[in-house]
Amino acid sequence: AGAVLIALLLAQPEAAMERQLQAIPGAAIAARARAAAPLTRGLGLAYHLPVIDLALAALKRVQAAAKLEVLAAIEAVIHADRRVSLHEFVVLALLRSQLLERPKVPETRKLSELSAEAATVLALVAYAGTRVDATGAREAGLQAAVGAGAATLGIPASVPSPVGLTLDSASYALDALRSLAPMQKGLLVKGLFAAVTVDGTIRVAEAGLMRVVGAVLDCPLPPLLESLDPASLAA
Repeated sequence: AGAVLIALLLAQPEAAMERQLQAIPGAAIAARARAAAPLTRGLGLAYHLPVIDLALAALKRVQAAAKLEVLAAIEAVIHADRRVSLHEFVVLALLRSQLLERPKVPETRKLSELSAEAATVLALVAYAGTRVDATGAREAGLQAAVGAGAATLGIPASVPSPVGLTLDSASYALDALRSLAPMQKGLLVKGLFAAVTVDGTIRVAEAGLMRVVGAVLDCPLPPLLESLDPASLAA
């Protein structure tokens, strides 16, 4: 199961994949990932989450040391090219949330106290779900997504510059949002879902980010997202 998770993130061409495999701390797990690569190579990104779910069901039952070995290998593969894609962020954040023991935090805060963190996650979802239009711009789509989410969340509908929106800042924001009260977490998910669906299309990256939010916050997702057919997701 761990080898399959690693194989999902292996790049092409062959030389790039070899650099990733050589970065893995552990020859045995690297060899298993190399053997699994031909089995996962043809999968579209939309089918990665179902495979991850199947692998997690097995990995949750193993000892902590084995979980850490898989996570270390995945982090090495992701960082081998010194950049982290949005999809890699989604996979790593989801696996960390499910395989690592996290200390409990008091769930008492309101969205009004964490509006900056909520805005960061909303912006990440908005950028993931919009594309450059025929005029070469994406501002209208971004504003529509952020506006729909912000209206539900009760926060300012401002679109931050992508320069200041990093995956590290998003990870920090998600961790801070764990301290929201349960009803406030539900409201956050509702606002993000409004941003995702404002254009009538759910993209692979949006579905992945929503899954991460639900996992990190330990909060259920809307039924539509839980029952999505991967084949229906836009690229």
